[in-house]
Amino acid sequence: MANHYDRIFKENIEPMIPIIAERVFGIEKIEKSEDLKDKLQYTLEKEADYLQKIIHDNPAEDYILHLECQVKDDPKMLSRMFLYRAILFHLFGLPVRQFILYIGKNPSQMNTVLDQERLIYSFQLQNVNQIEYEHFLASNVPEEVILAILADFKGNNPEQIIRKIVGRLKELSDQSLRLTKYEKQLEILSKLRNLQKQTIQTITTMGWEYELETDIRYLQGVDKGIEKGIEKGVEKEKLASKITFVKSLLNEKDFSTKRIASIVGVSIEFVEKIKKDIS
Repeated sequence: MANHYDRIFKENIEPMIPIIAERVFGIEKIEKSEDLKDKLQYTLEKEADYLQKIIHDNPAEDYILHLECQVKDDPKMLSRMFLYRAILFHLFGLPVRQFILYIGKNPSQMNTVLDQERLIYSFQLQNVNQIEYEHFLASNVPEEVILAILADFKGNNPEQIIRKIVGRLKELSDQSLRLTKYEKQLEILSKLRNLQKQTIQTITTMGWEYELETDIRYLQGVDKGIEKGIEKGVEKEKLASKITFVKSLLNEKDFSTKRIASIVGVSIEFVEKIKKDIS
């Protein structure tokens, strides 16, 4: 499952890095940078999440920015970061600033300092769950707003915070395709805080669901059992929300057909038919 979180971070990292760097790690505003990933020819255990040469008007101020996102503690992280540092300095001869954005549920226990004879090395690590959620919610970048689901809720009701996040994402997203992307990412990340059920319900009740009118299966005709439900007076909009809710739960392996039927308030046959339809 960690791969899902890593994929979200890699998909979103470009637009969010300048803001994360400034707000979370206190780096001065990045005006210009150059991608270095293709220039890192050495074989490493894992490709760097974010690697850029930060460029200034005065070349003497240039440096390498290396940032990693971690979902869980890695006992080899210190040595891996140190290896990156050595290789980068060898290749470019520039100062290297390294950071880890930790999005795991509990505070990271990873060692960030290497202190040996005539050698002292360290990198900066920030636990997202120790940053107040408003910090991310106030952003104008949707990819950063999503991180609010992992932040410190300051004792507030999680469902209220989720509603704020969804509402903010709707304000910032002008295309339904992007909304669908952010919805799925928010749902996946919410699992790290055991808030997936509340997130799915909030997305559904706020009317931000997959557009069935553009779905090929929907255009070809929904199954007869659902059509009978419509004939019995079930409002089309409510039915669409239930279908979306069922589909979202089916995408996860933690819910049985019986459990999904109970959560959504539909029959087991209804769930099984949709499951068969999307398979």
